[in-house]
Amino acid sequence: MRSGNHSTHALPDPLMAANPLSPDLYLSVSRAYLPVPRPDGGLYFASDLPGHSQTYSLDRPGAWPRRLAPSSDRMLPVALTAHGLLVRHDRGGNETWRLSLLEPDGNTLRRLTTDDRAMHIAPTVSPDGQRVGLSYNPAGAVDFALASLDLASGRLEDWLRPEGMWRWSSWRPDGAVAGVQHVLSPTRIEGYLLEPAGHQTRVLPAARRVQDLRWAGDQRLLVLTDLDHEFLRLVEVDPGNPEPLGRVLFDAGQADVYGYVLHPAMKRAVLAINRGLYDELCVIDVESGALLQSLELPAGIAFADNVSDVESQLAWSLDGERLFVAWETPTAPSEIYELPGGTRWTMAGGAALPGAREPVPATYRSFDGLQIPALHYRVDGRPRPTVVHFHGGPEGQARGNFNQVVQLLLAGGFDVFMPNVRGSTGYGVRFFSLDDKELRWDSVRDGCEAARHLKRDGYATRTAAMGGSYGGFMTLAVLVDDPDLWDAAVDIVGIADWHTFFKNTSGWRRALRAAEYGDPDIPTEAEFLAEFSPLRRAHAIKAPLLVLHGRNDVRVPVGEAEQIVRATGAELLVFDDEGHGIVRHGNRVRAYGRAVSLLREKFA
Repeated sequence: MRSGNHSTHALPDPLMAANPLSPDLYLSVSRAYLPVPRPDGGLYFASDLPGHSQTYSLDRPGAWPRRLAPSSDRMLPVALTAHGLLVRHDRGGNETWRLSLLEPDGNTLRRLTTDDRAMHIAPTVSPDGQRVGLSYNPAGAVDFALASLDLASGRLEDWLRPEGMWRWSSWRPDGAVAGVQHVLSPTRIEGYLLEPAGHQTRVLPAARRVQDLRWAGDQRLLVLTDLDHEFLRLVEVDPGNPEPLGRVLFDAGQADVYGYVLHPAMKRAVLAINRGLYDELCVIDVESGALLQSLELPAGIAFADNVSDVESQLAWSLDGERLFVAWETPTAPSEIYELPGGTRWTMAGGAALPGAREPVPATYRSFDGLQIPALHYRVDGRPRPTVVHFHGGPEGQARGNFNQVVQLLLAGGFDVFMPNVRGSTGYGVRFFSLDDKELRWDSVRDGCEAARHLKRDGYATRTAAMGGSYGGFMTLAVLVDDPDLWDAAVDIVGIADWHTFFKNTSGWRRALRAAEYGDPDIPTEAEFLAEFSPLRRAHAIKAPLLVLHGRNDVRVPVGEAEQIVRATGAELLVFDDEGHGIVRHGNRVRAYGRAVSLLREKFA
């Protein structure tokens, strides 16, 4: 293949201004997600049909959905209870989740939680439907308490007030014990059995990750863990003696079983397996671990975002006869399907996008010989300006989901290359540990090697960097690591300086992120955090830079955007009604429409 490193290479349409590109067409596409089956056979679900997430009710497949308790802020369904539908809602994307019950009229809410400064997370309905287990940080504190919420009275009863980030995972069938998780970092998770008086019993203490603890009967406990393995497996432990591993129920080989949902009768379970580009969904027998069925869906993945987990996208009907899944592909947004049979219930996404394209898996060799997996979206077979798009996390992974921004870039004439640099999940424990703390900059070098690979091997004529959250940090970092390599960049809610990030981020996130990035209170770690901060070398940035941020971001405060803009003179767009990401349709159109305009200006 001939070299693609030609900075003056001109392209015909669609890159040039003659192409009537419409950001609205791509960035206002809606999705459906978070299925909650109704007792009468209908369905509750969430959708951003009005431009932001709301809760809907649907009587049958393809029917017109009814919007419930309309709000200008997002509201998401959680689960059915003995007292009605439980929902969670926040303000302006600030992730300070509150809980309410939907009244029978479908238009009003009964508030359950009263602490408006606290985040109420991981709400889990008790087996009798009368209580909700949850974790919350009283008055916005650093540490999270574990508590049960009585749905009739609204009384909140603390079971434990430990230190750090904790999540409620499940209830024992009799409601007398909970399975809970202590989240030290996204890749270091401890599991415990918790009694109301606060007594804890550690589960699989030798494991790096113990998550999704669930009972299959009073005497059987299932968990996901990577104990003695590179990948997450579904295992069984004895709740009476939970320290040793009992038996492995399902091993997916070189892949993570990253979520599962038990059938109402607790005899079967649906598993979500990360096979790299796409997911595999299968049903197993919980007694034997035997594979019963591989579920047929178009190549894609269960819907994922930064405020929900995969289990919330999978739901059995109350009679256990049907399974609902929020599913999307690279070319079609998430809709809710019924299995078996694949009946599509929702029509949130409307007509297919013109010319939507699928990625192809790719790999490239990094600076030290490590093979880096990637996804490559191509307009056609010719060398083109290419956006190197970095995922967030860093414990994330570029996968075969529907990405409106990627499809908009393709429609604008740009190829998109999405590297899963070292530190990404989905490739085993060793791979996601290769960027910890003082190894951070090795992943940045992977990012620069992606652009060099594209130019050297004739795929790209020019390269731009783009990414959100940790991907925003990666964008800024590659700009200072090799300023001449990049022709433009877009930083979305990214970290510019690790010291100011740790100073200003929410207290509950500080400990979580210090375990991965380093602790600024430890002198040796403070030193490399300063060295790895793009702001400290911002003077080296040559590429035109656009910075996008939400005013209400509690994870990466907006000050990160403001200071990199002061240091570089970059263009800044801040959205007052957004948090960690740009999700409202109108804001997406403005933000990413401007991003594509910038790229076309620089590459035309």
